[in-house]
Amino acid sequence: MQIPQYWAQARLRHHTGVRHGVTVQRWGWSDHSESEAQAHAEQRARQALEMALAPAAARGLPQDFERMEWRTEYGLLDGTPIREEVLERRDESVMTRNSYGARCLNTENVAIADIDLPARQKPARFPVISSLLLAPALPWLWVAPLSWNPGAAVLMLLLASIGLFFWSGLKQWLNARQALRNDARQPPPIEIALARIQAFSARHPDWGLRVYETPKGLRVIVTHAAFSPSSSEVQMLFQQLEVDPLYAMLCRQQQCFRARVSGKPWRMGMNGLSTQDRRWPLPAVSQASRQQWVSDYESRSAQFAACRFVDQLGESTQCSAARTFVTWHDECSKAHSTLALA
Repeated sequence: MQIPQYWAQARLRHHTGVRHGVTVQRWGWSDHSESEAQAHAEQRARQALEMALAPAAARGLPQDFERMEWRTEYGLLDGTPIREEVLERRDESVMTRNSYGARCLNTENVAIADIDLPARQKPARFPVISSLLLAPALPWLWVAPLSWNPGAAVLMLLLASIGLFFWSGLKQWLNARQALRNDARQPPPIEIALARIQAFSARHPDWGLRVYETPKGLRVIVTHAAFSPSSSEVQMLFQQLEVDPLYAMLCRQQQCFRARVSGKPWRMGMNGLSTQDRRWPLPAVSQASRQQWVSDYESRSAQFAACRFVDQLGESTQCSAARTFVTWHDECSKAHSTLALA
């Protein structure tokens, strides 16, 4: 896990003509000083420019390749660490503020599994509009004499199209109603997910699993031992608990487990950080507006919990890394409160 304290950016351009050239932009980082971060950024930019100017054949690329650099918020393509505001550090764990303003705990050795429950299906909708259009036409078709003039042909084609829309909508409505009836016979998704966790615990009784409810699912913190995000044990845990694939990929790429410990703004009646204010490091022009937003957010988030403690399964003795992390996590997320989840 790498979450630097200081960030800087360097931009280099090589002109190959009046209107043509190669431009690269790279972030640099440091845990010691801004000047060291700036030097690192310039070094990475120089390396990137040298690579961009190298002949395509020497780089194993086709001659007609496109010079284009794609941005990625999480730095998954070029090895950039997590670029977020660092709020606090405790031992090996780091508290950051993520891109939409919530607080996140980051750790490299306390395994965290996030399980998202299936989204609820939207209520089925009867094809009202097409049925209202067909209703007055059907009696007319029954009593009107058949005539094959161009106007009648166009009208019949229009009615046939509306009828097809109605039939398609009716089938979707009937299928959706049947799916809802089938789902009603199944246990609630949270019970299925909990049963999956309990089954894992039964197969691995020496594991300590701390289970929490989140607004949209469950969170499991492994407490009996420390694990690397790329370890086979963690991959087994993620697979058997059916962890969100994006979360699993980020853990692997960033070599870091993350847990959001304050509410999502829109679940508390707020907007997230604006596009201008969410960037980090923050330009001087945006500092005042970001600070005002953060002040409002912290006041609002005090009325909500990010998760709720459910149960401790398996081994109850916690390793030292997990003990420190769990204490911080439960305190910040208000996991033992009765506040509404956000």
